[in-house]
Amino acid sequence: MKKTNVPKITSLDYAILGLINQEPLTGYGIRKQFETTAIGNYSSSPGAVYPALDRLKKSGLVIKSLLKNQNKEKFSCTPKGKDTLKKWLLQPVEINDIAKNLDELLLKFAFMDKLLTKGQKLDFLKSFQNQLKIYLEELKAFHTQEGAGIPLNARLAFEHGLVCYSATYKWCKNAINTIRNHQEK
Repeated sequence: MKKTNVPKITSLDYAILGLINQEPLTGYGIRKQFETTAIGNYSSSPGAVYPALDRLKKSGLVIKSLLKNQNKEKFSCTPKGKDTLKKWLLQPVEINDIAKNLDELLLKFAFMDKLLTKGQKLDFLKSFQNQLKIYLEELKAFHTQEGAGIPLNARLAFEHGLVCYSATYKWCKNAINTIRNHQEK
């Protein structure tokens, strides 16, 4: 049986899929989004964006078409690209995501508007909040048991993390209430 060489989809690829699912963009437009918005932690370098677009095109997740009256190409999601993006958005939140990929969870949430139902968004936020609660309890227990033995600056840095995770937990609660009460068009 012949193996197909399907490239792994990276977080950069998902960020690009999310952006062009919102609106078709040129490669330059994608790079500008990375330079000027909150998703600026992704490289806007042509050496990162254009190879990612090539991978996505070869995988059948994006198509490019020529803009009318211009000599520029815009990229759009294919149905397969939208399906792939939706599957990524629907992956369950795990404790490791809270500890290591918090920015990616928020990126996922930002891209949910056009693809997920109100119920799916609420399920994501509830899962996010539940995992945050578990992780915060673990951090607080560690702080209670070990905090006195940690050097001062390290302890203060750790406490900063506690404050940030607590703020994210509070944000989840607020986001759940806001989405519950929001009337979709």
